[in-house]
Amino acid sequence: MFPCPFILPAAFLLDILAGEPPNRFHPVCLIGRCARRMETLARQRWGGTFHAGMAAALATCIAAWFGCAALFLPFSLLPYPWAPWIPSVLVIYICMAPRSLAEHARKVENALRSGNAGEARHSVSMIVGRDTERMDVYGIARAAIESVAENLTDGVFSTLFWASAGCLAGGASGAASAALAHRVFNILDAMWGKKNDRYKHFGTFAARTDDALNFIPARLILPCISFSSLMVKGTSARRALTMGWAFRNAHASPNSAWSEAAFAGALGLRLGGPVSYKGIPANYPWIGTGRTKASASDLALAIRLMWTTAATGTLAFTLLLLFTPHFWTS
Repeated sequence: MFPCPFILPAAFLLDILAGEPPNRFHPVCLIGRCARRMETLARQRWGGTFHAGMAAALATCIAAWFGCAALFLPFSLLPYPWAPWIPSVLVIYICMAPRSLAEHARKVENALRSGNAGEARHSVSMIVGRDTERMDVYGIARAAIESVAENLTDGVFSTLFWASAGCLAGGASGAASAALAHRVFNILDAMWGKKNDRYKHFGTFAARTDDALNFIPARLILPCISFSSLMVKGTSARRALTMGWAFRNAHASPNSAWSEAAFAGALGLRLGGPVSYKGIPANYPWIGTGRTKASASDLALAIRLMWTTAATGTLAFTLLLLFTPHFWTS
């Protein structure tokens, strides 16, 4: 008997060892292509309305679930009770991406250390949506740290949370289905959650659903980051907790400030602040009370803190499931 809880550390370890598959084979890219097709069909029938966006989002999620079911089918035919554990690990591994996040941030760090501001701007532009052309080296480092902190919630911790919830509700297949649903809406929010004329109505359902799915994980991650700071030399667990709580609402998103403020406190920085998107200024508030002159060393600490928090979260959710033996499913 192999209990369902061990799918979480197995998926985490697989990401560490294998990283992400090539883009052309990546299921996330397949979901993106499916979403574009669903958007076209929905707009042809209902235009750019809220209901069109809702229909396209739900259809994309259902299509992803059918793909997940097709992956589970051959394993369900095997005469081994632990066989469904294998596709569940694969799906959760696809949905979480700490190694990819660390690799992108490391490119920014290396460029900053070598003094190549142009390369650093290009690298950070791959992980943030704001304008980067006029950023100084401090702004580049802050933007990369913010991306690490925010994506730690969206791309790692929320996946662990929903995989755990799905495991409690439906074993291995439930874990994969719940993690995949979160990932789908995370992708749709990135594609459609824009406040421009094309998506201000069409993308509302996807954006609000993504906010709802990240609501609890974003709040649970604050104590997890604070605890993890105890194991990362050069960071402060106390400041992570106090700054995380004090600046938890200092962001336009209902969820992003929790992890960003915790990282700001842990690193002794001020993050956020005024930025621009496609030349349009956005006067965002500052998060934290520390330095604004972030460095490559601060970014290196942020990457270490991200890895430690991801590992701590994996362990915490695994222990939670292990101590709920009524729901064990092999």
